[in-house]
Amino acid sequence: MTAIIVDDEAKGRSSLHALCTEYCEGLEIIGSAASVDEAKVMIDQLKPQLIFLDIQMPEKNGFQLLEAYENQPPFSVIFTTAYDQYAIKAFKLPTIDYLLKPIEIEALIRAVEKAKKQLQTTTTSDKLELLKASLEKDPIQKIALTTLDGFTFVDFDEIVRCEAQGNYTDVRLANGSSLLITKTLKHYEDILIMDNFFRVHKSHLVNLNFVRRYIKGRQGMVEMVDGQMIEVSTRKKEALLERLASR
Repeated sequence: MTAIIVDDEAKGRSSLHALCTEYCEGLEIIGSAASVDEAKVMIDQLKPQLIFLDIQMPEKNGFQLLEAYENQPPFSVIFTTAYDQYAIKAFKLPTIDYLLKPIEIEALIRAVEKAKKQLQTTTTSDKLELLKASLEKDPIQKIALTTLDGFTFVDFDEIVRCEAQGNYTDVRLANGSSLLITKTLKHYEDILIMDNFFRVHKSHLVNLNFVRRYIKGRQGMVEMVDGQMIEVSTRKKEALLERLASR
Protein backbone atom coordinates (compact mmCIF):
# COMPACT_ATOMS: atom_id res chain seq x y z
CA MET A 1 0.00 0.00 0.00
CA THR A 2 1.38 3.41 -0.96
CA ALA A 3 1.04 6.56 1.15
CA ILE A 4 2.07 10.17 1.43
CA ILE A 5 2.42 12.34 4.53
CA VAL A 6 0.91 15.82 4.61
CA ASP A 7 2.21 17.97 7.48
CA ASP A 8 3.53 21.52 7.56
CA GLU A 9 6.19 20.59 10.15
CA ALA A 10 9.32 18.92 8.78
CA LYS A 11 9.95 17.20 12.09
CA GLY A 12 6.44 15.72 12.05
CA ARG A 13 6.89 14.41 8.52
CA SER A 14 10.25 12.79 9.21
CA SER A 15 9.11 11.29 12.52
CA LEU A 16 6.01 9.69 10.99
CA HIS A 17 8.01 8.48 8.00
CA ALA A 18 10.44 6.73 10.34
CA LEU A 19 7.64 5.09 12.34
CA CYS A 20 5.90 3.84 9.21
CA THR A 21 9.12 2.46 7.77
CA GLU A 22 10.01 0.60 10.96
CA TYR A 23 6.64 -0.66 12.16
CA CYS A 24 4.16 -0.78 9.26
CA GLU A 25 4.92 -3.77 7.07
CA GLY A 26 3.68 -3.51 3.52
CA LEU A 27 3.35 0.29 3.64
CA GLU A 28 5.47 2.40 1.31
CA ILE A 29 5.79 6.15 1.88
CA ILE A 30 6.15 7.56 -1.63
CA GLY A 31 6.14 11.27 -0.80
CA SER A 32 5.53 14.03 1.71
CA ALA A 33 4.03 17.50 1.40
CA ALA A 34 4.18 20.61 3.57
CA SER A 35 0.90 22.16 2.42
CA VAL A 36 -2.50 21.33 0.99
CA ASP A 37 -1.66 22.75 -2.43
CA GLU A 38 1.59 20.79 -2.58
CA ALA A 39 -0.25 17.66 -1.46
CA LYS A 40 -2.93 18.07 -4.14
CA VAL A 41 -0.32 18.16 -6.90
CA MET A 42 1.51 15.16 -5.43
CA ILE A 43 -1.69 13.14 -5.01
CA ASP A 44 -2.78 13.75 -8.58
CA GLN A 45 0.65 12.69 -9.86
CA LEU A 46 1.46 9.73 -7.60
CA LYS A 47 -2.09 8.51 -6.82
CA PRO A 48 -1.35 7.16 -3.32
CA GLN A 49 -3.75 4.76 -1.65
CA LEU A 50 -3.43 6.37 1.79
CA ILE A 51 -2.88 9.90 3.11
CA PHE A 52 -1.58 10.77 6.57
CA LEU A 53 -3.19 14.18 6.90
CA ASP A 54 -2.43 16.92 9.41
CA ILE A 55 -5.34 19.28 10.05
CA GLN A 56 -4.09 22.62 11.27
CA MET A 57 -1.70 24.03 8.68
CA PRO A 58 -1.01 27.54 7.34
CA GLU A 59 -3.19 28.91 4.51
CA LYS A 60 -5.33 25.79 4.09
CA ASN A 61 -6.21 23.05 6.57
CA GLY A 62 -6.50 19.30 6.04
CA PHE A 63 -10.26 19.40 5.63
CA GLN A 64 -9.87 21.70 2.64
CA LEU A 65 -7.79 19.05 0.90
CA LEU A 66 -10.71 16.64 1.13
CA GLU A 67 -13.10 19.35 -0.04
CA ALA A 68 -11.04 19.51 -3.24
CA TYR A 69 -12.28 15.96 -3.86
CA GLU A 70 -15.84 16.82 -2.77
CA ASN A 71 -15.21 14.84 0.45
CA GLN A 72 -15.07 11.63 -1.59
CA PRO A 73 -11.32 11.23 -2.07
CA PRO A 74 -9.90 8.36 -4.15
CA PHE A 75 -7.68 7.41 -1.21
CA SER A 76 -7.99 6.47 2.46
CA VAL A 77 -7.31 9.08 5.14
CA ILE A 78 -5.68 8.87 8.55
CA PHE A 79 -5.73 12.21 10.32
CA THR A 80 -2.62 13.03 12.35
CA THR A 81 -2.93 16.08 14.58
CA ALA A 82 -2.01 17.55 17.95
CA TYR A 83 -5.59 18.76 18.51
CA ASP A 84 -8.49 16.58 19.62
CA GLN A 85 -11.26 19.13 18.96
CA TYR A 86 -11.46 18.20 15.28
CA ALA A 87 -12.28 14.53 15.89
CA ILE A 88 -16.07 14.81 15.54
CA LYS A 89 -15.81 16.62 12.22
CA ALA A 90 -13.10 14.21 11.03
CA PHE A 91 -15.21 11.12 11.62
CA LYS A 92 -18.09 12.59 9.64
CA LEU A 93 -15.77 12.28 6.65
CA PRO A 94 -14.43 9.07 5.02
CA THR A 95 -11.79 8.59 7.71
CA ILE A 96 -9.83 5.49 8.70
CA ASP A 97 -8.57 6.87 12.02
CA TYR A 98 -7.69 9.97 14.00
CA LEU A 99 -4.24 9.84 15.60
CA LEU A 100 -3.10 12.37 18.16
CA LYS A 101 0.51 13.54 18.22
CA PRO A 102 2.85 12.27 19.51
CA ILE A 103 1.66 9.22 17.63
CA GLU A 104 1.67 5.95 19.53
CA ILE A 105 3.18 3.02 17.66
CA GLU A 106 0.35 0.57 18.43
CA ALA A 107 -2.29 3.09 17.37
CA LEU A 108 -0.41 3.70 14.12
CA ILE A 109 -0.14 -0.01 13.37
CA ARG A 110 -3.87 -0.54 14.02
CA ALA A 111 -4.81 2.39 11.79
CA VAL A 112 -2.65 1.16 8.91
CA GLU A 113 -4.08 -2.36 9.22
CA LYS A 114 -7.60 -0.90 9.00
CA ALA A 115 -6.57 0.99 5.89
CA LYS A 116 -5.21 -2.22 4.34
CA LYS A 117 -8.47 -4.06 5.03
CA GLN A 118 -10.50 -1.25 3.51
CA LEU A 119 -8.26 -1.26 0.43
CA GLN A 120 -8.60 -5.02 0.08
CA THR A 121 -12.39 -4.82 0.34
CA THR A 122 -12.55 -2.01 -2.18
CA THR A 123 -10.21 -3.80 -4.57
CA THR A 124 -12.26 -7.00 -4.38
CA SER A 125 -15.47 -5.08 -4.99
CA ASP A 126 -13.94 -3.31 -7.99
CA LYS A 127 -12.77 -6.63 -9.45
CA LEU A 128 -16.25 -8.11 -9.12
CA GLU A 129 -17.77 -5.08 -10.84
CA LEU A 130 -15.24 -5.33 -13.65
CA LEU A 131 -15.95 -9.05 -14.02
CA LYS A 132 -19.69 -8.39 -14.12
CA ALA A 133 -19.28 -5.67 -16.74
CA SER A 134 -16.96 -7.90 -18.75
CA LEU A 135 -19.42 -10.78 -18.72
CA GLU A 136 -22.27 -8.52 -19.78
CA LYS A 137 -20.21 -7.13 -22.63
CA ASP A 138 -18.44 -10.28 -23.79
CA PRO A 139 -19.50 -13.49 -22.00
CA ILE A 140 -16.73 -15.99 -21.32
CA GLN A 141 -17.04 -19.00 -23.63
CA LYS A 142 -14.42 -21.34 -22.17
CA ILE A 143 -13.50 -22.76 -18.78
CA ALA A 144 -10.22 -24.28 -17.63
CA LEU A 145 -10.81 -27.67 -15.99
CA THR A 146 -8.03 -28.72 -13.61
CA THR A 147 -7.11 -32.36 -14.22
CA LEU A 148 -4.51 -34.55 -12.54
CA ASP A 149 -1.96 -33.79 -15.26
CA GLY A 150 -2.73 -30.14 -16.09
CA PHE A 151 -5.58 -28.11 -17.57
CA THR A 152 -8.17 -28.84 -20.23
CA PHE A 153 -10.04 -25.93 -21.82
CA VAL A 154 -13.62 -26.60 -22.90
CA ASP A 155 -16.56 -24.50 -24.02
CA PHE A 156 -19.35 -24.04 -21.50
CA ASP A 157 -21.82 -25.49 -23.94
CA GLU A 158 -19.73 -28.68 -24.24
CA ILE A 159 -20.45 -29.60 -20.61
CA VAL A 160 -23.47 -31.88 -20.22
CA ARG A 161 -23.27 -32.48 -16.48
CA CYS A 162 -20.95 -32.54 -13.48
CA GLU A 163 -21.08 -35.18 -10.75
CA ALA A 164 -19.43 -34.92 -7.33
CA GLN A 165 -16.84 -37.59 -6.57
CA GLY A 166 -15.71 -36.65 -3.07
CA ASN A 167 -13.21 -33.81 -3.48
CA TYR A 168 -13.15 -34.43 -7.22
CA THR A 169 -15.70 -33.82 -9.98
CA ASP A 170 -16.58 -36.04 -12.91
CA VAL A 171 -17.36 -33.78 -15.89
CA ARG A 172 -19.26 -35.38 -18.79
CA LEU A 173 -18.92 -33.71 -22.19
CA ALA A 174 -21.18 -33.60 -25.22
CA ASN A 175 -18.77 -35.72 -27.28
CA GLY A 176 -19.23 -38.60 -24.82
CA SER A 177 -15.89 -38.20 -23.06
CA SER A 178 -15.39 -37.43 -19.39
CA LEU A 179 -12.78 -35.67 -17.27
CA LEU A 180 -11.91 -36.22 -13.63
CA ILE A 181 -11.36 -32.75 -12.21
CA THR A 182 -9.36 -32.04 -9.06
CA LYS A 183 -11.90 -29.52 -7.74
CA THR A 184 -15.15 -29.94 -5.83
CA LEU A 185 -18.56 -29.62 -7.42
CA LYS A 186 -19.19 -26.49 -5.34
CA HIS A 187 -16.14 -24.90 -6.97
CA TYR A 188 -17.66 -25.34 -10.43
CA GLU A 189 -21.14 -24.37 -9.32
CA ASP A 190 -19.68 -20.97 -8.35
CA ILE A 191 -17.87 -20.63 -11.68
CA LEU A 192 -20.63 -21.81 -14.02
CA ILE A 193 -22.70 -18.67 -13.64
CA MET A 194 -24.33 -19.12 -17.02
CA ASP A 195 -28.13 -19.34 -16.84
CA ASN A 196 -28.27 -22.82 -18.34
CA PHE A 197 -26.53 -24.57 -15.40
CA PHE A 198 -28.50 -25.79 -12.40
CA ARG A 199 -27.58 -27.91 -9.38
CA VAL A 200 -30.43 -30.41 -9.23
CA HIS A 201 -28.96 -32.44 -6.40
CA LYS A 202 -26.07 -32.16 -3.95
CA SER A 203 -24.13 -34.50 -6.24
CA HIS A 204 -25.20 -33.21 -9.66
CA LEU A 205 -24.88 -30.00 -11.62
CA VAL A 206 -26.53 -30.15 -15.04
CA ASN A 207 -26.57 -28.09 -18.19
CA LEU A 208 -30.27 -27.48 -18.83
CA ASN A 209 -29.61 -27.39 -22.56
CA PHE A 210 -28.92 -31.12 -22.36
CA VAL A 211 -31.99 -32.11 -20.34
CA ARG A 212 -34.12 -34.39 -22.53
CA ARG A 213 -37.12 -34.54 -20.22
CA TYR A 214 -38.34 -34.14 -16.67
CA ILE A 215 -40.13 -37.10 -15.09
CA LYS A 216 -42.72 -36.30 -12.46
CA GLY A 217 -43.20 -38.37 -9.36
CA ARG A 218 -42.69 -38.38 -5.64
CA GLN A 219 -39.02 -38.03 -6.44
CA GLY A 220 -38.53 -36.03 -9.62
CA MET A 221 -35.96 -37.13 -12.19
CA VAL A 222 -34.29 -35.54 -15.18
CA GLU A 223 -33.17 -37.54 -18.16
CA MET A 224 -30.07 -36.18 -19.87
CA VAL A 225 -29.32 -36.53 -23.58
CA ASP A 226 -26.66 -39.12 -22.76
CA GLY A 227 -29.38 -41.28 -21.20
CA GLN A 228 -28.34 -40.66 -17.61
CA MET A 229 -31.25 -40.45 -15.14
CA ILE A 230 -30.54 -37.97 -12.34
CA GLU A 231 -32.53 -37.59 -9.16
CA VAL A 232 -33.82 -34.10 -8.31
CA SER A 233 -33.72 -33.22 -4.62
CA THR A 234 -37.05 -32.24 -3.08
CA ARG A 235 -35.92 -28.75 -2.16
CA LYS A 236 -34.62 -28.13 -5.70
CA LYS A 237 -37.69 -29.40 -7.55
CA GLU A 238 -39.77 -26.20 -7.57
CA ALA A 239 -36.89 -23.99 -8.64
CA LEU A 240 -35.92 -26.43 -11.39
CA LEU A 241 -39.47 -26.57 -12.78
CA GLU A 242 -39.59 -22.76 -12.87
CA ARG A 243 -36.31 -22.67 -14.78
CA LEU A 244 -37.45 -25.31 -17.25
CA ALA A 245 -40.81 -23.57 -17.77
CA SER A 246 -39.10 -20.27 -18.55
CA ARG A 247 -36.94 -21.71 -21.28
